[in-house]
Amino acid sequence: MVKTSLTLSAFLLLLTTTSCSDEKNTTEVTEDNVTTTSEVVTDISTENTIEATGKMGFFNLDSLNSKLSLFKEIETEIQASAKKAEQKMKNKQAEINNWEKKWLSKGQLLSSEQEKYMQEAQQMQQKAAMFEQNVQIQMQQEQAQLMETYALRLSGFTKDYAQQNGFDAIQAYQFGQSLWYYNPALDITNALAKIMNDDYNASTIANSEEK
Repeated sequence: MVKTSLTLSAFLLLLTTTSCSDEKNTTEVTEDNVTTTSEVVTDISTENTIEATGKMGFFNLDSLNSKLSLFKEIETEIQASAKKAEQKMKNKQAEINNWEKKWLSKGQLLSSEQEKYMQEAQQMQQKAAMFEQNVQIQMQQEQAQLMETYALRLSGFTKDYAQQNGFDAIQAYQFGQSLWYYNPALDITNALAKIMNDDYNASTIANSEEK
């Protein structure tokens, strides 16, 4: 479980730094590219531009993950994916063992049988290697999709929180990184956890009622 958590946390760190100046950048590009409607674009740019305040926020990713019901379910599904892959490999190994027992039950093999045995053994080995590769790829794809789902949701909620509360940027951090001190007043970990848990609970409760 620890390994899964750390891997997921590392993936999330690449996606969780949020800037509140997206609309400004988009508008500026539009102004550069569209010269015939400069007056209209300028008006829209002025209306949508968010004044920079220099306000930054932080959240502890490890602490946030420990508080989120969504993260716990993601971890559970990742572990289930790994167990499913492991069970597939066990089933394949049992199939190989049964094939081996079939040949061993014949006792000393004749020359013609040995040739057939070697051919089947080679084919079995190739199929087993390909099977293992496919199982690994499928497991990695399933886990990557789960990690991406969490990262996108976390990024979305962080951006909404930043824009609604006047933050220019919000950064995720973990213990031991370069951020050694911050004003506790800038820590939004608990607030972000509450917002995300409320959304998760509303979704799961609604799903339960529908069933």
